[in-house]
Amino acid sequence: MLSVFWLFVGMLTGLLTSAVFIPPNQKDNQLPTPGDKSEFRTKTGCVTFKSEETECTPEATSLSFIASK
Repeated sequence: MLSVFWLFVGMLTGLLTSAVFIPPNQKDNQLPTPGDKSEFRTKTGCVTFKSEETECTPEATSLSFIASK
């Protein structure tokens, strides 16, 4: 049977725990910027990117076409 007292104690304990224990912040870069030589973390490991300047066209281009170049 639920007791209001134990429900209140559980909520108070949860609020106190979340207020005391602050998780550490980890800088997580989502997108590389041109000229950035730093490594990026992914789920499978660290990667680096090489950026090159390309032509901009007004029409949309598929990713498979870009990958084939």
